[in-house]
Amino acid sequence: MAGLVPGCSRIRPLSRSVLETLVTHLGCLRREMMLELPFDEEGRLVGQVACTTGCETAVKTGGRSLLNRVLEHGAVGLVLVHNHPSGDPQPSRADVIATRRLSALCEAARIELHDHLVVGGSSAVSMRRAGLLSRAVT
Repeated sequence: MAGLVPGCSRIRPLSRSVLETLVTHLGCLRREMMLELPFDEEGRLVGQVACTTGCETAVKTGGRSLLNRVLEHGAVGLVLVHNHPSGDPQPSRADVIATRRLSALCEAARIELHDHLVVGGSSAVSMRRAGLLSRAVT
């Protein structure tokens, strides 16, 4: 994806230009896509951005395989991003539950799940800023 350059793009904290790139590229898609953005100690993107596509209403990804990909890049943290083809950037209940489970796996592996962004149309919701990452798995 143009605009995301390993070693240069600032993932933590998420730079405005990277956020704009994500919204521009994901907001108009008709199928869900998830991006895994692993970052190093300085918060820079490392390796390649891994993408998974799903049906129009859901993306399926395994937590262990995702963590393995992050660890293969030597990353210390991760930002997840996925889109809602409906145009509504509000995280669904399923998004919140899956993210909290992944957060627990990341914590056990000593990987920081810094955020999970949901893009819908021309906007995005940060699950961290919305307070949706820190509660117990339900």
